Amino acid sequence: HKNSTWSDWPVPLRRHEQTALQTIRELEKDRIEYANEFKIKIIGDIPMYIDYDSVDVWSNSHIFQLYHNDTMKSTVLAGFPPDDISDTGQNWNMPIYDWNNEDVRKDLFDWWIKRLRRTLSTVDLLRFDHFRGLESHYVIPVDIDTQELNFSQAHWVKTPGYELLTAITETFGSDIPVIVEDLGNITSEVVELRDRFHLFGVKILQMGFYNDSENIYSPHNYIPNSVAYTGTHDYPTILQWWIEKASEKEKHQFIEYIRRPIDGHKELIDGLKLEKHVDKYICWYFIQVLLQSASNGTIIQMQDLLNIPTRMNKPGTASDVEHNGPQNWSWRFEWSQLTSDTRIRLKKLTQMYGRDLKYGKSIPSEDMAMKNDSRYDLQ
Repeated sequence: HKNSTWSDWPVPLRRHEQTALQTIRELEKDRIEYANEFKIKIIGDIPMYIDYDSVDVWSNSHIFQLYHNDTMKSTVLAGFPPDDISDTGQNWNMPIYDWNNEDVRKDLFDWWIKRLRRTLSTVDLLRFDHFRGLESHYVIPVDIDTQELNFSQAHWVKTPGYELLTAITETFGSDIPVIVEDLGNITSEVVELRDRFHLFGVKILQMGFYNDSENIYSPHNYIPNSVAYTGTHDYPTILQWWIEKASEKEKHQFIEYIRRPIDGHKELIDGLKLEKHVDKYICWYFIQVLLQSASNGTIIQMQDLLNIPTRMNKPGTASDVEHNGPQNWSWRFEWSQLTSDTRIRLKKLTQMYGRDLKYGKSIPSEDMAMKNDSRYDLQ
């Protein structure tokens, strides 16, 4: 409430007084209804895994891979192998579902369905994190005596994702409002699983300029049944990427990408002073290219809209609460930062590319077909 700890709330709220609680409920209800009137949807996030020290693991311990003795500790932990985000790989320190135990599969699937139903009762759409974990999940063994992790034996294990998604669609219907985060070590099997259930995948514009014209993250390769992002919480902001991370090749390719129609006309290029404009307005160039794409949905991070370098999260790192620097998941903004110039510019671009929800576009089914984007191992 108002970015404050519960102990700092007004006394009536702090002490659970019913009148105060009802007032808050009505206020939030009015805000949600106001948003819905303007076709603003709330997107929730559902992680693949949950914390060991949670009510779900405590009350449903039999559906997790635990030592079912006096310790009840995890036999394996979830993580991810080394990639471009983390050179050493990631230990997420979360228990893994007992996916391949036929004795508990029904209970496990029922738990997932209850989880989805509950979450969808509070939001309009869901972003399904780490979708590739439904095809195969990365397992880090844990020693029963020392509780040390055996990274050298970490490996991928097949997940009954087809069976789970079948159970989910039988419950909710085939048109379930889900965006799947299909990033990281994507194989043809992951793509096939996503496409078989006609799920919306994710495209990251920031990844679109490191390869050739067939790069699936280049905007001209985006497909309607996808949601395109400037970047995600696990990536640098656009400004930070451009200043600190992007290679000269990536920068050159991006500049070539946006100026190609006037390539060769030196006087036009010099007149536009394009390179200097790109450095100053890189976020707006990215936003415009994103909105031009064929993706049915686009998501712009607030940091990119505000043209600031503060990222949301750095995977594989723990925030030090004693440290004065930026902390993972701690970034907040004030509405006063969203200036009238920014709002007007975003509104114009939104209208220019038909993303103002006026037209109710209908995409023919033949145009919804997925391109083969399984050629790359997206590390």
